[in-house]
Amino acid sequence: MVGDAGEAQARALLRELHQQVADVSRKIEIVERRGRRHSARGQQCDRRQQSELRRDLYEVHRLIDNLHRRFPETLPAALRERQRAFASG
Repeated sequence: MVGDAGEAQARALLRELHQQVADVSRKIEIVERRGRRHSARGQQCDRRQQSELRRDLYEVHRLIDNLHRRFPETLPAALRERQRAFASG
């Protein structure tokens, strides 16, 4: 039963993390579009903001990867199959 509770919590957290990936990705797209219209000074600010957002995005992906390693049953079925094939062959 404890494993089921841990897996359920991991799945809930994964949903939130995937939503965060979508949100941060959307913000990066907005900053990139805005950067094309700005002056050199504005572009420098946009590049700094892009860098911060990408750092956040990489951190969220790292957290997702760690959860999948800890709870492999939370991997999508296709990825689980690919992982099994890789491990066996």
